[in-house]
Amino acid sequence: MRLFTKISLALAAILMSIAIAPAAKADPVTISSGGFHLSNLANDGTGAPGLDSLVGIATSATHNINGAGSFIALLNPLTFTTGFTGLNSGGAHSFTFSQLLTINGQTQVLNLVGSIDIGHLVDTVHIISAAPLTFSFNTFSVVVNVIPTDLDGFGGLSCGDLKAKITVVPNTAVPEPATLTLLGLGLAGTAAKLRQRRKKRAA
Repeated sequence: MRLFTKISLALAAILMSIAIAPAAKADPVTISSGGFHLSNLANDGTGAPGLDSLVGIATSATHNINGAGSFIALLNPLTFTTGFTGLNSGGAHSFTFSQLLTINGQTQVLNLVGSIDIGHLVDTVHIISAAPLTFSFNTFSVVVNVIPTDLDGFGGLSCGDLKAKITVVPNTAVPEPATLTLLGLGLAGTAAKLRQRRKKRAA
């Protein structure tokens, strides 16, 4: 009976090491944004065309993460060009926009909500929110939450960054049917040999 227990524990240890090995491996997460270009934000039609424009430059970067965790990733370097948008353009104006976001070859549309405040001396653009995106892969899932950001323009060009919190969630490891079958066959074979030995000893 002791031999059977030892063999069972050894097989269980091997199975656990197989299950744990993929989790210990670093998973590369490559994030690529498509970028966007918005212009004439809040222009009432009497202002200079093309001003109060917001440009998000496309980027791509790879991060390595072991198991569960989160990090802050740059989605777009921002440039905000301000100028005269018209005599009646003052106040707050909302807008929506979108860009493509690709993680490890999987692409989704990231829809964002923003607003712009037109003042006498300062124009401020706000990227307010975006619905979270979830990318699902074989061993893990990635959740993207955009971080709200503000950018002030004093006439001319201003720069900033649009970032997101990236959360990596390992998928629950489920033993493959083939692994379970091998384990079962091994245990059954061990039990059969033990029975044969007992019968020989009894005889």
